[in-house]
Amino acid sequence: MVSMANSVFEAVRTMLAVREYQDKEIPDEVVHRVVEAGRLSASASNMQPWHFVVVRKRETIQEMAALARTGPYIGPARLAILVATEKESPYGASDASRAIQSMMLTAWADGVGSNWVGFGGLERIAKLVGLPDTYQVLAVVPFGYPKRALGKGKKKRKALSQVPAAAPFGTPFA
Repeated sequence: MVSMANSVFEAVRTMLAVREYQDKEIPDEVVHRVVEAGRLSASASNMQPWHFVVVRKRETIQEMAALARTGPYIGPARLAILVATEKESPYGASDASRAIQSMMLTAWADGVGSNWVGFGGLERIAKLVGLPDTYQVLAVVPFGYPKRALGKGKKKRKALSQVPAAAPFGTPFA
């Protein structure tokens, strides 16, 4: 097997969803690096149809948790980033998803966990943070230092032999 010593690959290999956070402030330097990672993400035709609302105020984060159907665990996070897309953009969801993954991996490399929250209650969160009507919320991503040690790299995934194929389809990938 080829050696896979690579810091980006290591972050992808070990990143896990984090839903419990320590009550510990995230340094400004880390927050800025996370947001910058989202901003620098690839975008179809370089349209960049996204906007990020960075929320650090505890009360607002807790209100967001109460409104998000799939993410009450946002509440104890020390940072939440609302990721919105331009409603008219045909590439918004794809491009913003790339930005979210970049932000989550960057945070993970700094020891900060996160998870994607979406799929319900997001319109109310948009109003809470004053998002203009020209945008729609794709996700809220809470960030924080994990409350407990996580088994880095222990993931339930299909075996590598089950996912890729060489061309033509069905040819084993070696």
